[in-house]
Amino acid sequence: MPLPARTTTRIRLAVAVVVLGFWLVLLVGSGLLVQRIRQNDYAESEAQVTRFVAGALTAVNRVLLGVDVLLASCDELLDLAQPRGRWQDGASASALLRSSVRYNLLLRHVAVLDGAGRVLASSAPAGQQLALALPPDFAQQALAQPVPGMWLSRAHINPDTSERMLYVARPVLRANGSRWLVVAQIPLAMLEPVLMQSVDIEGLEVTLEEPQGGVLLAVSPVQHAAPAGQPLAMGVHWQQRARLSQKPALVVAQPSLYPQLWISASLPEVDALDSSRGERQVLLGVALLLGVLVLLAGLGVQRYVLRLYSARSAMTRAKEMLDQALGAMVSGFLLIDGKLLVRQWNRRFEEMFPWLRGVIRVGQPCAELLEAVVHQHLAGASAAERQQWVQWRLQRMVRAQGLAFEQLLASGQCIEVTERPTPEGGCVITYHDVTALRRANAEIESLAFYDPLTSLPNRRLLLDRLGQAILQAQRSGQRGALLFLDLDHFKMLNDTRGHEVGDQLLQQVAQRLKETVRSCDTVARLGGDEFVVMLGELADDAVQSAAQARQVGEKLLQQLAQPYMLSGQPHRSSCSMGATVFGSEPLTAAELLKRADIAMYQSKAQRSHTLAFFDPQMQEALNRRASLEADLQAALHSPGQLSLHYQPQYRWGGQMVGAEALLRWQHPERGSVAPGEFITVAEDSGLIVPLGTWVLQQACVQLAAWQGGALRGLPLSVNVSARQFRQADFVEQVLQALRASAAPGHLLKLELTESLVLEDVQDSIAKMHALRTKGVRFSMDDFGTGHSSLAYLTRLPLDQLKIDQSFVRQLGLQHSDDVIVQTIIAMACTLALEVIAEGVETPAQRDALAGYGCSLYQGYLFSRPLPLVQLLALAASASGAARADDDAANDEQERQPMVGLGPLAQEGG
Repeated sequence: MPLPARTTTRIRLAVAVVVLGFWLVLLVGSGLLVQRIRQNDYAESEAQVTRFVAGALTAVNRVLLGVDVLLASCDELLDLAQPRGRWQDGASASALLRSSVRYNLLLRHVAVLDGAGRVLASSAPAGQQLALALPPDFAQQALAQPVPGMWLSRAHINPDTSERMLYVARPVLRANGSRWLVVAQIPLAMLEPVLMQSVDIEGLEVTLEEPQGGVLLAVSPVQHAAPAGQPLAMGVHWQQRARLSQKPALVVAQPSLYPQLWISASLPEVDALDSSRGERQVLLGVALLLGVLVLLAGLGVQRYVLRLYSARSAMTRAKEMLDQALGAMVSGFLLIDGKLLVRQWNRRFEEMFPWLRGVIRVGQPCAELLEAVVHQHLAGASAAERQQWVQWRLQRMVRAQGLAFEQLLASGQCIEVTERPTPEGGCVITYHDVTALRRANAEIESLAFYDPLTSLPNRRLLLDRLGQAILQAQRSGQRGALLFLDLDHFKMLNDTRGHEVGDQLLQQVAQRLKETVRSCDTVARLGGDEFVVMLGELADDAVQSAAQARQVGEKLLQQLAQPYMLSGQPHRSSCSMGATVFGSEPLTAAELLKRADIAMYQSKAQRSHTLAFFDPQMQEALNRRASLEADLQAALHSPGQLSLHYQPQYRWGGQMVGAEALLRWQHPERGSVAPGEFITVAEDSGLIVPLGTWVLQQACVQLAAWQGGALRGLPLSVNVSARQFRQADFVEQVLQALRASAAPGHLLKLELTESLVLEDVQDSIAKMHALRTKGVRFSMDDFGTGHSSLAYLTRLPLDQLKIDQSFVRQLGLQHSDDVIVQTIIAMACTLALEVIAEGVETPAQRDALAGYGCSLYQGYLFSRPLPLVQLLALAASASGAARADDDAANDEQERQPMVGLGPLAQEGG
């Protein structure tokens, strides 16, 4: 269960405040450290740039001073200021100048100009012919100095070399008072090494400038725009624009010895701080990592605190739920600690033991509690017995192993006590009221082993007792007997008077059986109207024990034959009883019960209310029947065992007009099995349906094959069983067989019995009409043995009536059978149906039938059922003779009264 939202919010808010506090401290500390690093960087950069400017200023001053000395020395070199000196020729003066500047690599040329600006001599190879292009007004400005000194020009581009040049000049006062000018040409590029002094400061911008801001020489690591022409301010200045890149920078500016030339060094703040960028990034990374760790720690602490609070709440709720559960338990509960002191119990415990209410308390010793309990459990016991019981209970608590025992209270309650040890050395005792469970178990046992209607033992209990009796009889030598009873016509009683009356009969029969036998005998009800009486302790002699069993059985039959009073009305009932004696053979209970059941059916087959003992021959017959059923099931799936034989059908004159397909079984071990033997088994077991389907399919295949030989156009009759006809898909089975074999449907004749048709007349008519539309014909087999009636014959789409052989055999012997045969023939004539007689075995029978108007016959007089090969041979040999005799037969028929000839006879005539 989650924590309340208010508690969760408070915990999260507290953790968030702590985390934010850590973050604030971390942020302030990191900011101070970064600021300190920046200040150190600024101070270091300022000192570095200042030292650079001082060094550069010294170097430039030294160079310029050297040039100034050189220019000043030209006066003495050329004797320009001596009173008696006179000017040498230009060539000599130029040679002297070249020798003086030979070792000064900074200077390009030195020239001497007169007051008019003409070149008198120069260190250039051209000598006095040097074309010197000075900046405008430069010579005049240099000569106009009140105090002669070295004058510097602005940057000027030499038209011959396109180099930026710096011109320096110094006036020379001649003896005659006139002024000449010594001019030196300095390439500004030559000043860069002097200015930089091989110092490499990342991002440093260095310039040589005029006082008004004009740039003479610029050294910068990046391309830059033209600097602003603002005058320089001497000294060190932060937060100014760099002289070249215009970035915020540290600018240090100092004038040289010659005020016309200033040196400035600009270091952008970005580059000033670049040296500590990695340190700052590491610091910020560490700070960020610490912040993330603090956040994760805060989340972890928050989760831990929430889980801690949740665990505490869960423990609180669990304790409350435990208390509620203990209070709601259907079992009593008692907790004892390792010192055998009472710690906890529930309400159910007090309800089970109400005398302890007000006595039991927390911390109470178990011995004291047991002394209060023993007075209720052992009310009449002595003090020593009570003390012994208390000690026994204490030992069980100490040695608790989870075992359970039951305790019966004076109130009749049955309490199951279970003692389980605890890890602390105590024990948990549960008290479960199992009174209802024990009663339910007793009831379940009764339902499992006793019949609820009669309270007699059921099949399960009977088999158990019978097994014990068999073992006892084998050990003692005394025999026993089993009587199997089945009430006659009990179903009719149930159907006519209701199940309540039937139950009354069963109860009274059970009561009479119990009253008649001994107490050591067992009377059981197997179910329905079947009862079993097991007799024990009979004589050890087989004949004597059988006589004793018969005596008891007849006594039971006599008692059961007495009238019953059912719902105020008298009722008489009888039963069939089978008996078997056991003790001499090692039989199981099931086998013995089966023998008694077989004997009961033996009794029922003889007559009602009789006793029959088990006959081994009957058992053997049943075994043979079961074996025959299994073999028949296998024969359905074993080709070659089942086959069709065909019994021809003839006219009076001997012409074959049809055949009936009859099933034959050739068993690999039994040989030929009689149809009367296996057809009955097939009908009882349900195999008649797949057998009938197989016969129908094979007959259709054969019928289709006949159409190309001597049997072309010959109808084939197939018997249909009641079970097969009642299949919901019977019509589809027939049509599928015809389609699969391509057999002509009008040559297939299905033989149905009267009982089959009358079982469900409407269903029979519907199926027959459905097949009749496809050409299939129908014959009523064994006609006359059922409830023959014109009422249903007129509704059935029949083509033929078949006189049963039981009437044919009695022709001329029993007048009533002759009358029946004449009636059938007359009925067929009235309904325009063919009539055929089966089982014709003598000429007398044939002649009698012919005299009554029946001209179609089937029987041994004409032919036995034949295999297909013999039938084909018979048809081939008789085809010629049949045609020759047909006309004579027809003439004979015309001279006799024709009664009952159907369409087939008419076609043949």
